[in-house]
Amino acid sequence: MLFNLGVAIIAFAAVTMAIAYLAEDYLVGLRVREQLKSTNNVAVSMAPYLSSANAYKMFELAEQSSKKYGGRFLVLNKSGIVLVDSFSTLNGQKLDHKEISDVLLGPADASYGFHEINTENGKPFYAVYYTAAVVYDGETIGAVLFSAEIQDVVDITRDFIRVLVMISIAACAVFAGVSIWLSGYITRPINDLKNVALSISRGNLHQRIPVSGKNEMAALAHTFNVMSEKLENMDQKRSEFVSNASHELKTPLSSIKILIESLLYQDGVEERIYKEFLGDINREIDRLNEVISGLLTLARTDRETQALHIDKILLSELVFKSVTSLKPIANDKGVALNFTVNNDLEVECDALKVMQAVTNLVENAIKYTDSGGSVQVALSKSGGHAAIAVKDTGCGIPEKDIPYVFDRFFRVDKARARDTGGSGLGLHIAQKIALLHGGSIDVQSEEGKGSVFTLYLPIKSLEVRA
Repeated sequence: MLFNLGVAIIAFAAVTMAIAYLAEDYLVGLRVREQLKSTNNVAVSMAPYLSSANAYKMFELAEQSSKKYGGRFLVLNKSGIVLVDSFSTLNGQKLDHKEISDVLLGPADASYGFHEINTENGKPFYAVYYTAAVVYDGETIGAVLFSAEIQDVVDITRDFIRVLVMISIAACAVFAGVSIWLSGYITRPINDLKNVALSISRGNLHQRIPVSGKNEMAALAHTFNVMSEKLENMDQKRSEFVSNASHELKTPLSSIKILIESLLYQDGVEERIYKEFLGDINREIDRLNEVISGLLTLARTDRETQALHIDKILLSELVFKSVTSLKPIANDKGVALNFTVNNDLEVECDALKVMQAVTNLVENAIKYTDSGGSVQVALSKSGGHAAIAVKDTGCGIPEKDIPYVFDRFFRVDKARARDTGGSGLGLHIAQKIALLHGGSIDVQSEEGKGSVFTLYLPIKSLEVRA
């Protein structure tokens, strides 16, 4: 009996220790996957700033990411020298950790390593260094290192091990009771997870799992809740997009219906009135067509995020074509449209998409410039980027609205937009195209004086022609 009891206790101890180490591996793996993904996301966002040596933008992104993910972000160049430290203490220092050399020297695109950090009070803690390559134009130009504590996982598993060892040493009399309790402790949150997952699959995206304690199931429940929240946010954005799109389509349709009904139910309508109403209907149809075209372009851009057809093109020719195509519109409105070339730049890009972006910017400037005004388009070089500036003498943008001008369906003056037309998608599509090319769009505006939208594209191949 005593022998069997001893065997049972030893077996229980062995099993519980194995469970503890498996739990530790699971929690560590879960944390590593989550934070390595975050590091990769920051590395992708950091690429254009590192390629252009924009220290301010790199530090701003590193600092924002540090607050968001709860750790320390470093940006290193190809030689392993720290360019930006979100804590501002390691700038200029060379780091030679294995996880850094694995990324900078190959063969890995991402790596991580565990480190024991000594503190001033003599109490060390464990952290993980996550490193992801910063890739620009298919070439590794540096790396992003994210250091974050993992001491909570270590403490949880160590506490778990100590408790299990104490239980295993206890009398065999409590073994069965503890086993039953532990079984219920594990299976209850699993059942909760299963039930909530089933509810979410039926469309109840607001469902969450109650989180209590600091064990592996609590960590799993928290991760699941984060996923559920993201799904709910995505669904909300989808609903908002559908609602906005429906409104933009419904408004011209309603106007057309009212105009047609006015003609149908009135007798003896003069020819002049007919022509006036038909002209209004025609304008509403144009507006409807523009919204539909914008939606189709947006959908196509979203679908073709990775399908860029890159060619070497002379930007002056591309911009000239765009400006020339819009000359009739500008002339008809009484707006002077001019194009100047300060640098004739040859770049690698998707010509059709870039032309779409330029056309959207110029067309937007014409729409919001009154008769007698002007729109100036200039091509120049700005650092390692080609800069296409579109300057107008239009109504300008209120300062409070500038952060939102690239949002879908956003229009500064909705009453004026009804007269000028537009779907509220042009600037959003232009920005998306710029980002696809590793570029950006800057906006400067003063209400009542005009605006300047500048499209920046990275220069891969530069040629200056006389």
